[in-house]
Amino acid sequence: MADVSLFRRDGREDADSVEDRAQIILITGLTLAVLFVAVVLLLNTVIYTENLATRGADAGGAEAIEFRDGVTEDLIEIMHREHRNASTGDVGDEFDARVATYARTVADLRARDGVIADVTVTGTKPGTLIFQNETSTGLRNMTNRSGTTPDWTVASDVNQTRDYQLTVDSTRVSNDESGAFAVVTERPGANWSVTLSNDAPDAINVTVSNGTGNGTTNVSKRFPHETGANVTIDLTAGTVDGDRFSQLVWAEGVQNGNDTYDIRYRNGDEAFGTYSFVIDDPDDTASDWSSRPYVADALYRVNVEIRHRTPELTYGEEVRLAPGERDA
Repeated sequence: MADVSLFRRDGREDADSVEDRAQIILITGLTLAVLFVAVVLLLNTVIYTENLATRGADAGGAEAIEFRDGVTEDLIEIMHREHRNASTGDVGDEFDARVATYARTVADLRARDGVIADVTVTGTKPGTLIFQNETSTGLRNMTNRSGTTPDWTVASDVNQTRDYQLTVDSTRVSNDESGAFAVVTERPGANWSVTLSNDAPDAINVTVSNGTGNGTTNVSKRFPHETGANVTIDLTAGTVDGDRFSQLVWAEGVQNGNDTYDIRYRNGDEAFGTYSFVIDDPDDTASDWSSRPYVADALYRVNVEIRHRTPELTYGEEVRLAPGERDA
């Protein structure tokens, strides 16, 4: 600031000039104060606006996530339904048609709430469903189709398996583990198996054997249950009637590399029950509905793009649907 003070001839500062300078300083101070207040108000406005925007995004995001989860559950149910009806036509085409109808319905319902919703299948991987579900005429044993071979190959050259579940009559498995029913996988350099035996009417013994070039590790666990009850073993989830058995998890013992493997049943005449699983599409597995176990065309995996747009938020995600898979 330029010096605006005036001096008299005797060298003393004029009183009026002192007063003028004081006024200028006062005005400058007031101006700075106003500027500081304005800056503070501006910052507060920005922070408030961001908070509102964040809360709005959270609310819109929660709605979008809820929509995604609902669509995922619905499409998985459609997959299961098409697998159950696989003998009536091409499962891939039927699934696409069902999803297209579902997508139109969802879009219409969401549009009433001002939401633009879209569900589109972007890719599929064919698979094969292998299952034995006979119950009306009594549980069948785990032998081959002719019922004469207890040791046999259920599927060969498999890369991936999902949703593998067995349900067995706990009173009709062997008391001797060495001769009990077992699910065995064979791959180069390593085998893996789970054996089901029963030394008491109210329990089932599950033994997992993981063999490699360095030896074999056996882990057994006893699972109590109601006397005479059927027991469900989920190989890919690693559970026995819902109870966790970590060594049972399929991905840890089988799908831990790039090698293909064969799925075999050993001592199939020592267990009675049902089973089902979905594998990727080996070249030598063809659809066959002639007798149990059935072999049906299926979908191993489906990729779906889900979009949900509101005035506040645009959400999009590609979801991979492979229910019951632990190696994804």
